[in-house]
Amino acid sequence: MADDVRTGAGHGLLLVRRPPTSVGRWLRTGLVASTMAPFGGWTGVTVAEHTARSAAPYDVALEVLAARPAPRGSRPVLGFFALHGKATLSLQAPGLRASQRWLVWQPGAGVVETPSLPRLGVPALVAAAGGRPDAAAVAAVLRSVEGDPLDVLVTVLGLLGLPGRDLLVRGDCAGASDVEPGGRGVQLFDRLMADEAQHRAEWEAAWGGATQRSRDEAP
Repeated sequence: MADDVRTGAGHGLLLVRRPPTSVGRWLRTGLVASTMAPFGGWTGVTVAEHTARSAAPYDVALEVLAARPAPRGSRPVLGFFALHGKATLSLQAPGLRASQRWLVWQPGAGVVETPSLPRLGVPALVAAAGGRPDAAAVAAVLRSVEGDPLDVLVTVLGLLGLPGRDLLVRGDCAGASDVEPGGRGVQLFDRLMADEAQHRAEWEAAWGGATQRSRDEAP
């Protein structure tokens, strides 16, 4: 690993409850060049590059890493991301049907509603972290409207007693290693997304045109 701090990749951290060998295999089937590091019972993951290997609009590395579902055996997975001027926390809990849940904090507003995303509450966040975090202190930080998204993430990470601060802030830490995604997986994803976009365009052209004709023909 390079000694100097990476710049331009942004700030994000996934904490996965699996050893690095298992996490590395998972990352190689993804779309993002990543950096991972062992932290005892957790493995931390961040992006190594700003851009994912997949084609636009699915090429923002932080967004792709934040949204990627983890295998059931790897959960819980906790996410800490500074995205679009907001602090975004996520949880992929254990369980067959457990969906990814989200908590979004914005400067000047505190926690904001995310109608299209399942809501992550502080009790679930604290429970997933393990140990004995101060839930009241975590809630107080998230109730505040003051601060910077990255500072909020770092503070919450510390209050939860979780590792990975340097990986979140600097994109690097002692013991870290880089993982490249496999080209085949990227190609398959791009092909699937292109096919879906084509089908959607064809459907809209067919049914959108039919709807417009019906309107034109109406008395």
